[in-house]
Amino acid sequence: MEQILKVLGPSFLTLKEFGFAYGMQGILLCRNFEKMWFEHCITKSKYNIFYLPSNTINSNVKNLIDIGLNNVPFGIANIDNVKNIWNKSINLEKNVQHRIAKITTVYESDDAIGSVKDLFYKKQRERKSWWRQISENPSIYHIREGEQKRGEEHIEIEAQFPFGNIVVEKIHFKKNASAILPGISKTSNLRIVEHITSLDWACLTILCDGYIEIEGSKELQIHPQLSPYKAYCKANISPEDDDIVKEDLNDLTLYVIELLREKGVESVIMNNVKKPEVFRVPYIITVNNESLKSGLVKLVCQRTLCGETVHITDMAQRMYNLCV
Repeated sequence: MEQILKVLGPSFLTLKEFGFAYGMQGILLCRNFEKMWFEHCITKSKYNIFYLPSNTINSNVKNLIDIGLNNVPFGIANIDNVKNIWNKSINLEKNVQHRIAKITTVYESDDAIGSVKDLFYKKQRERKSWWRQISENPSIYHIREGEQKRGEEHIEIEAQFPFGNIVVEKIHFKKNASAILPGISKTSNLRIVEHITSLDWACLTILCDGYIEIEGSKELQIHPQLSPYKAYCKANISPEDDDIVKEDLNDLTLYVIELLREKGVESVIMNNVKKPEVFRVPYIITVNNESLKSGLVKLVCQRTLCGETVHITDMAQRMYNLCV
């Protein structure tokens, strides 16, 4: 694991004694992962999920009850910094600070017909499936055998690597909803299912999952939506090109990047960068002399090594469709 992070460099992630230290690309990776989690777990939820700061949950639950928005199922989401033991198998300080994203779902259960844990089992399947969808190696994600105590049940979703396993998510079933969210009747059949993701441990897992070595080349292949930068544009300059052509090609790369950024596609200008391989983008756009005449540029996917020719006026929309 440490070797992978060393190869990727400090611009992604470095493990310190106190926890996670992000570089310029790692910060964007974490931001993109949080955005993807938020969209899937909150924005696209089939029922109401209310995003609240942890210190205002109790008062806001009372407001939900007062205005009648407490029809079950409903959920409370919050993102917080915590300091606890998350992965016992990874050799870091015992209480490492990391950022978690949690959703607490309240639902009604009929104990008499044995459906008390239906949502708990459903969440396990849904969350494991989601992790596999965003993974380069879906088979590494497994549900660890759960534990039960005092009417509660807890399971963990982990990614299995040769160097050890990393827990990415924890799911809890709790019978006593009123103990978690004051204001809920103690005599009701309302239950709680919580699923908690560590955003920092998730980013570490994504980097280890996407790291591959092919024919001596060390690459990073991750989901385009998670990639810190989606593309860069480079000019294919020939030795016989004069200064005017070189300048025109460089200007064209800047124009392509401008179009991508206007569309909301994270991209980076690479004209004077000495080590472009540091920016492990999923797509590379190449312009040449022919591009100046026809407006056609080459788009190559680093994950599949497949290329296509796209007109410069269509490039931003094409990249948006691929990555955003």
